[in-house]
Amino acid sequence: RPHGLRVATAPRDRPVSDLSVGRGMRLNLAQALICRSDLLLLDEPTHHLDLDAVIWLEKWLKSYPGTLILISHDRDFLDPIVDKIIHIEQQTLFEYTGNYSAFEVQRATRLAQQQAMYESQQERVAHLQSYIDRFRAKATKAKQAQSRIKMLERMELIAPAHVDNPFHFSFRAPESLPNPLLKMEKVSAGYGDRIILESIKLNLVPGSRIGLLGRNGAGKSTLIKLLAGELEPLHGEIGLAKGIKLGYFAQHQLEFLRADESPLQHMARLAPQELAQKLRDSLGG
Repeated sequence: RPHGLRVATAPRDRPVSDLSVGRGMRLNLAQALICRSDLLLLDEPTHHLDLDAVIWLEKWLKSYPGTLILISHDRDFLDPIVDKIIHIEQQTLFEYTGNYSAFEVQRATRLAQQQAMYESQQERVAHLQSYIDRFRAKATKAKQAQSRIKMLERMELIAPAHVDNPFHFSFRAPESLPNPLLKMEKVSAGYGDRIILESIKLNLVPGSRIGLLGRNGAGKSTLIKLLAGELEPLHGEIGLAKGIKLGYFAQHQLEFLRADESPLQHMARLAPQELAQKLRDSLGG
């Protein structure tokens, strides 16, 4: 039974359409798991799962007796579960034996071998073409030149190894930052009469790198909204140091995109002072 997804915590007398996105996703996943199957197809099943639920799902899938096809961008989730990788690349399926870590090594080796074969063949092609160009017009060498032309025509060309363009990103060096950056004193937060966080005390100092954990509904997103200034506290004080610039990506950030805008138009609206070419460069060309 998929008890680890905690679907039972959802209100049982409310229609499914009233459930949050996270609870709806867990309900759909529970339905897929609870039905007996010989072939289980899962597309990004860890979306909207908290850490405890992900750990439970990993254990459940490891013991699943049927055939499993799993899509996930979480390599740590894939590694203990799968023993074969099918990689779709340039409209072709490539099969690798082993988990994701083994796939990375095998693919790197395959690409290196393919690139070496391509470069060797290119040298051979250049050598043949040079001979043809030099001796095609000479009567004494015409036969040999014609033979090399046919050799080139019959040659099955090897494509260069395809490697995705690396993504480069740089952060501007921050100016001298105050300490603390942000301070919370006895802060309570929630929605309407429902208190999610109560009497929170928090100091953020420059250079901290903090992972925020907790079960779904524990208040992680609520705390982030408080820090971003998207939610006013019900009680207590939040002190943000002067001059601090915030970057914020919300859990459902895509809901704030305008469907009728292109990525370039979206960037131009957010940064009208920037040149169009700079915005294109930021979008990857």
